[in-house]
Amino acid sequence: MWRCPVCHAALTPHERSWRCASGHAFDEAREGYVNLLITHQRRQRLPGDSPEMLRHRRSFLEAGHYGALAEAIEQRLPAGHLLDAGCGEGWYSRRWPEQRPGSIVWAVDIAKEGVRLAARRAQRSGSCHYAVASVYDLPLLDHSMDAVVNVFSPVHSEEIARVLRPGGVLITATPGPEHLLGLKRHLFEQPELHDGAGPLDAVAAVNDAVRKVDSHRLHYVITLSSEDEVKSLLGMVPYAWYVDEATRTRVENLPRLETVVDFVVSVYAW
Repeated sequence: MWRCPVCHAALTPHERSWRCASGHAFDEAREGYVNLLITHQRRQRLPGDSPEMLRHRRSFLEAGHYGALAEAIEQRLPAGHLLDAGCGEGWYSRRWPEQRPGSIVWAVDIAKEGVRLAARRAQRSGSCHYAVASVYDLPLLDHSMDAVVNVFSPVHSEEIARVLRPGGVLITATPGPEHLLGLKRHLFEQPELHDGAGPLDAVAAVNDAVRKVDSHRLHYVITLSSEDEVKSLLGMVPYAWYVDEATRTRVENLPRLETVVDFVVSVYAW
């Protein structure tokens, strides 16, 4: 299902590389992923989340705090060819072949370190394929995916419409109004709420080709019971970028933290 990022022809595997009919070739890394992010798609030397943020996110997610979110996504996930657009370290989509037997996962992220971590953890599973790529220029053939899933990542509706098969769906997870409010109260004097709107609500309102078919709000409290867990949460979100070092250090040293997590899971169809 990969397509060449240069000429947009289909890529086929040849030993440890992927090649198109025009002769463009992309080698697989030893972890099993392929880098399909070409020079003009890069806006910085190391695009995407930093290695430190990815490691914090992996630690936090593997503790199970967002398990209910993963289940809510899986309940709405069809079987077939599934794209994780903005996969990060791959925690969500690694579960899908088991939850939807016979399905094949195609996962992309612009952060090379995230894709490397995801591919290494998947241990060369024939059911999961990983590429470094931009969600604004997906390296996938037209109308090849049964579903696209986007968890806290940018959404580019034209690219999603291009890669979805007729009847395919986009599933998004975005912050609800009170997401991480307990954490933000430790960081900011007047924490702001999220608006809670779905990423394609405005598009669906003016474009008859896009329909919002489901929306589910998931709202519950988590308890972090160690400094390490609090540090992992703080390290994986951007809020700490907007506070001074003393505030960040104070919050990192909290021995316990209770906070609401608030998600909106939306389903769009074309």
